[in-house]
Amino acid sequence: MNAIANIDQEFVLIIDDYHVIEHSTEIDSFMQHLLRHLPSHCHLILSSRTFPKWDMLRGMKLKHDVLEIGEADLALTEEEIDVLFADYYEYSLPSDGAHQIYMRTEGWVIAIQLIWQRLLLSGGELDSVLAENTETMDELFRFLALEVFHKQSDDVRQFMLQTSILEEMTGELCDFIFARTNSQELLDYISTNHLFLLPIGDRQYRYHALFRDFLLGELKRKPKIHVELHQAAAHYFERMGKNDQAIHHLGIINDDYGVAKILQSHGRTMINHGQLESLLQRTQRISEILRNQFLMLWVYEGEIYRYRCMFDKSFSCYAKAELLASRANDVYIHSLALEGQARIYLDTIQPDKAEVLLKQAIELLEADLHADQNHLLRLYGLMAENLINSGRAAEAEEWYARCQELNGDFQDEFLEARLHLRTGRLMQAKKLLDVTREREALTNNQYLARFHRETDILLSLVELMLGNPERAKQLAESGMMQGIRQKAPFVEACGWMRMGHAAQMMPKYEFAIASDCYTTALDIMDQLDVPRGKAEPLMGLCLLYGREGMHELSMQYGNAALAETEKVNDEWLSSLIRLSMGVTTYSADRYAEASSIFMECHNRFMQCGDSYGVTVSLLWQAIIAYRQQQEALFLGFMDRFLRMMQAGEYDFLLNHRTLVGPVDTRQLLPLLIEAQRLEIQPHYVSYLLSKLGLEHMTYHPGYTLRIQTLGQFKVWLGDKELGGKDWQRDKAKEMFQLLLINRRRLVPKDEIIGLLFDSSDDKVANRDFKVALNALHTALEPARLARSNPFFIQRHGSSYGINLAAGLELDLVDFESLIKAGLEEQNAERALRYLDKGLSLYTGDFLPDRRFDDWCIEERERLQVLFLRGGERIAKLCVASKTYDTAIHWCERMLEKDPCWEEAYRLLIQCHYELGNRNQAIKWYQRCCRTITAELGIEPMKATTELYKQMMQSDVTHL
Repeated sequence: MNAIANIDQEFVLIIDDYHVIEHSTEIDSFMQHLLRHLPSHCHLILSSRTFPKWDMLRGMKLKHDVLEIGEADLALTEEEIDVLFADYYEYSLPSDGAHQIYMRTEGWVIAIQLIWQRLLLSGGELDSVLAENTETMDELFRFLALEVFHKQSDDVRQFMLQTSILEEMTGELCDFIFARTNSQELLDYISTNHLFLLPIGDRQYRYHALFRDFLLGELKRKPKIHVELHQAAAHYFERMGKNDQAIHHLGIINDDYGVAKILQSHGRTMINHGQLESLLQRTQRISEILRNQFLMLWVYEGEIYRYRCMFDKSFSCYAKAELLASRANDVYIHSLALEGQARIYLDTIQPDKAEVLLKQAIELLEADLHADQNHLLRLYGLMAENLINSGRAAEAEEWYARCQELNGDFQDEFLEARLHLRTGRLMQAKKLLDVTREREALTNNQYLARFHRETDILLSLVELMLGNPERAKQLAESGMMQGIRQKAPFVEACGWMRMGHAAQMMPKYEFAIASDCYTTALDIMDQLDVPRGKAEPLMGLCLLYGREGMHELSMQYGNAALAETEKVNDEWLSSLIRLSMGVTTYSADRYAEASSIFMECHNRFMQCGDSYGVTVSLLWQAIIAYRQQQEALFLGFMDRFLRMMQAGEYDFLLNHRTLVGPVDTRQLLPLLIEAQRLEIQPHYVSYLLSKLGLEHMTYHPGYTLRIQTLGQFKVWLGDKELGGKDWQRDKAKEMFQLLLINRRRLVPKDEIIGLLFDSSDDKVANRDFKVALNALHTALEPARLARSNPFFIQRHGSSYGINLAAGLELDLVDFESLIKAGLEEQNAERALRYLDKGLSLYTGDFLPDRRFDDWCIEERERLQVLFLRGGERIAKLCVASKTYDTAIHWCERMLEKDPCWEEAYRLLIQCHYELGNRNQAIKWYQRCCRTITAELGIEPMKATTELYKQMMQSDVTHL
């Protein structure tokens, strides 16, 4: 789809013989998706013997977006038959000859051509040719074809029968298969004499499908020759390495032994090229008795089921191969069967079970003097990966070294990336995976699922650890779609769980979205019956519910996740789950309990060799020590945290929210200020504070001030929402709202008093101002030390304002920025992205609780107009891309805000008309007239009435 969209000129896409592949639900689904999203500059021509069963085609026909050309359209008329014989065949028909031929053939072109062939060969009259008693067109064709066939020489007839087994042919190919020397000469003769042999390329030919069917029917009357010809063709194609064609010919003559022999030798190549369904179908047609002679077929079947995540069936096939290979003393296949079983546990991350099988396979091969070194190398690599899964990084690196000893050029990028990830070398992992991803995008030749090792899935987790949720989300979506394309539900589930992590890390997150992602992943793992795969989404739910303050439920999810990883001895993920449980315990203000959990995480990550896990554990311990004012403990934890952060280049922990780090990273700023005061790592701390622009700061409240003004007014101190009582006085809240509107300037005290305090007594007004201001400071900074300067509200002389350097998160700022970007952006796709994100922030009018206050009317109206402009632009973009339902949604939203926004009416009229709903289009025009007249006392604009007139006069869908 991307390749099609990127073509910058009008073009035609032709798909011929679609009936051959329409049985594939995957292809059929893709074609429907293609048709729905076909760019306007692309025209699709689909040739098929059957009409596709796509519901959308009915609607497209009504709108004249589809032109169907059927049998009747392709049949020749009497006049065309007359011209064909006179001008092309140069054959003079009697006066009613064209009529006779039409009545007999119904204009069927190939039947007309056969009549001409017979006239030439027989030299007879048209009446005699048409006098044969055939009731149906098929009978007529067979009769005429037989006549033409028998008029040929023996050599030509024999050649026709021989070559009928080939779908396409060349002279050289025919000479080789049929032991001839004159094939090209015969092909030229048959083609020149119009005997239904069609040229399709440089000296390449194929028979007309109906004539080939006729020839094959004749050939099958000679069973022995039929079998010998297909055997000869299969032998040739196998020698040429064209195994699909060889198997095709053997399959026609039911030579299962020959098929099994080829599959045994070439099945691995088919798997590597993603031909899983084809291999499985061919394998299953072979009897079990025969498969027991060709043991690799059991291994291949196990591979196919494993890639399809059908692990029980896969294990049964591998176990069958293991048993039979053991009896036959076949070390190679025995070790492959053990490797296959181990891979199931590697794919589902069950390291204890995988390790036993890998050891057995390695022992078998190491004891075999003739063992394939590449196979042994692969097993060493799998053992290294399995040890990574166990959290035994040091042992994994030893096995990786053994791989390099065996082959000096050995490199496994995915293994290295996972080793980097689980040992805390995040940037190395990211760089390696980014390079791999770029290379994969260029080659685009990945056919087989890699489960949790998919590049995008793995890179998504790295980005989550680094605190980049937007990119993590994109990668997770990409990985999820890859799983769907590959029919690998395990990969899809991994995409869903990483999507859940990214969703809850977004600054503006929706609980339901993250929860649904995790639930979907859990459902897929339940369907696959892979309990270990449930650990990560359960961990995600632990973090999610912990953030929402539901500690008990959060811990239930955490313990359920831990139970799954401890069953299989995945020490690294177990430590990460414990870290998540520590975070949720901290969020419940259970500091002593959380500290104990973080200490255990620290020790376990040390054993795993994960410096990132150790660093994050120390960070949380330092946060708790600071909160509890335990200076000695804080000194120790903060010192070690800073050292580890510097060594691991984890500075991003201070300003990026990470998967298991603090939700609000600004709570770390007081820790740095305190570290500076206590001279903990003074040079590094000074560098960090300078980098954050806080080098001269002696106080920070330790949280981000998040403010919602659209739809309703809400304020959060970090994750804690201010309630009504926290404001103490309504005037404090009102003063804050006034300062937000005037956030780009300092507001004089007299102006504030004049707008907010209705008192003719200056002394009373000043007193009320002071009380409200103190209440505002207390609400925004409840833990501020006495006599320290407020952080969020600045004072200069007798003027007051918002401290924009404090890093507020204000919804109207994001809304305005995104809408303006969408209005200015020329690229439609990017504009849609900006506008959709921006408009989603507009959940209602600005400060609805102040709708009657004059001082906020101007700002409210300004933002409403911005919403209307953004809605109009996104609706127009949707019309351009023919996503009319979405355009209708935004137009209706615009009219909810401003019933007189006339462009919305015009777009609604156009959308409903394009959808074939003229009645609804007329109703919107009538409503527009009524509303404009009633509200403004004027007629609709000329553009609106012209559109209506054009619609009423036109049968064309595009206005």
